[in-house]
Parts: sequence; structure tokens; C-alpha cells
Amino acid sequence: MMKDMKNYILFIWVCLLVGGCGNDENELTPSRADRDWYVIEDSDDPVGHELYLLYQKYDIPVFVNDTIGQEERGTDYYGNPIVYYCVLDMSYTVGASATGNGVKSRGYSLLQDVEDQFAGIAFLDKYLIPALPEGVYFNSILLLDSLYEMRMSSTGWGEERKDLNVYKGVMTLAIGQGKAIAKMTPEEQVKHKGLILATLALEQMQEEQLTDFYMVSYDSEKKFSYYQHVVNYAPNAAMPSAKCEVYGFLDYDSRYYAMNEGKDPSQWIYYTISKAEDLEDFVTAFFQYEEQEFKDKYADYPLVLEKYEIIKELMEELGYV
Repeated sequence: MMKDMKNYILFIWVCLLVGGCGNDENELTPSRADRDWYVIEDSDDPVGHELYLLYQKYDIPVFVNDTIGQEERGTDYYGNPIVYYCVLDMSYTVGASATGNGVKSRGYSLLQDVEDQFAGIAFLDKYLIPALPEGVYFNSILLLDSLYEMRMSSTGWGEERKDLNVYKGVMTLAIGQGKAIAKMTPEEQVKHKGLILATLALEQMQEEQLTDFYMVSYDSEKKFSYYQHVVNYAPNAAMPSAKCEVYGFLDYDSRYYAMNEGKDPSQWIYYTISKAEDLEDFVTAFFQYEEQEFKDKYADYPLVLEKYEIIKELMEELGYV
């Protein structure tokens, strides 16, 4: 009797297992994990066709709309189709917040004009994409009309807008100022390419790579840094009045331009810039000038030339040369 009972229970378990497997198969739903939203298909639309050709050439998907695809995913309770839209979200990130350092929010507007879209595509094809270092990868590139951040005002009250040339997000590399790019001359587009590359390069550089660069603007005898310090003509001043290039800088605190206008450099009073501003100036200059052009311009300033050589070496390491 006990053996028959055991066989009966085993039979019930087998039936439940088989029946359960059958139900699971019937209720399977598509995972949609096989859909690659970043593949560009050819299109009868002229802009779409150019984007397809760009994708074929560089294997980088470029978009002029932040909504890059859609698909129906069943129906709702009332029988209406449920449509999923895949949107390039610049705020999407993994882990840390996508904003910080005074940035309150990030915004943009789409590049609507077809001629501006064509001009933006040509800019990417002719200037920007070929200049990207080998091995640098982006999920996609999004061409925009405007791209900006809202930051805390320098006064601490309210917010102020800062327009951006580029922003590197997880889902896309957003290229701003598309309408302005369309109106640029070839020479201006080359300069603009340099601004974008400078921003990307600055993001790649590590603090430990910059020690030698910062040490150029440092008086080793006095153990005195030139950064964020006052320059004036007072007797025994730590930094006597002189052009900022004498101390290895390409610029000085812009708040003091008017104070020195028309004066001899030996009578200037100003503050020197921060390390971050100095680095940005030199990286930007590296992409904005031909090497000989830069060296001719600053031939009388050995500290400037020394910094340039350090930045050039770093750019070579990162693959920009």
C-alpha cells in the first residue's frame, strides 16, 4: 500500500512538472534583447541616406533626432497599441550622477533645418571623425542645434547658462551648435573641431600625468607657485608686473582686463589663473594652432614653449597626433 502511494505521488509530481513546463512555454514573451537600436539602415530620405553612408564608412551611428527608433509592444487594456520609443538620454549614467560641480541641469534643442543637418554631417565626415584617436569609441553621435548646461551663478544667486560644443554621455556624444557650424567657413570649422577635440582630450587626462606641466609655473628656489596669485608692481612683489606669458600662462583672470587697458605691462595688476584653466588654455591652443605658428607666436616666452612641449607629448600618448 505504501509503495502504491509513493508511486501515485511521484505520478502527480511528474504531471505537475510537465504541465508547468507547458504553461511556461505558452506564456513566453519576447525579450527584445536582440534589437540593436544603433544600427543605421539605408533610407529613401536624403538625410537618412547620408547617415547610412556615414555609418558604413566609420561604423559610428550618427543621429539628428534624439528618438532613434520605435516599436509596438502589444496593446493596453483598451486595445490601443503600446509604442516604445528609444530615446538618447544624455542624463543616463551608470553609478554617479550625470550632473555635479555646479551643474544643475543639461538641455538641448534638435537640429531641425535639413540644410543644417547636411552641413553637420559633412563636418563630422570631413573634420571631426577622422581626427578622433584610434580606439576611441562612442555608442553614437547626436547632432544638435544647441547644447547647454545650467550652472550655479558665479555670484551664488540663481543660475546661468553655459553653451557647450560637445558633451560625452553614456548613450551618445552630443555635438552642439549645429546651426552655427553650418554657417562656418572651412577654416572656422577646423578651429571648431579643435575645440571639440580639446574637450574630449581634457576628459581623458589624469592628474598624475600633469605634474611636469604644473611645475613649469613654479619657482623652485622660492618654493612658490604662480597659480592664482596676484601680479603687481609693488616693491618686493613675489610676482612683479609682467605679461602673463612670462610666468608661463596664455591668459590671466579676465576680470582684470579693463584695469590694465592702455598701461605698460610693468604697471599691470592682475590675478593668475587656476591650474584647470591653464591646462584648458594649452590643450585648446594645441588643437587651434599649427605647431610652428604657436612657436612663432610665443617665441619670446620659454615657459610657454616648455608647457607646449609637455602637452604635445601627452596628446601623442592619447593618440591625437
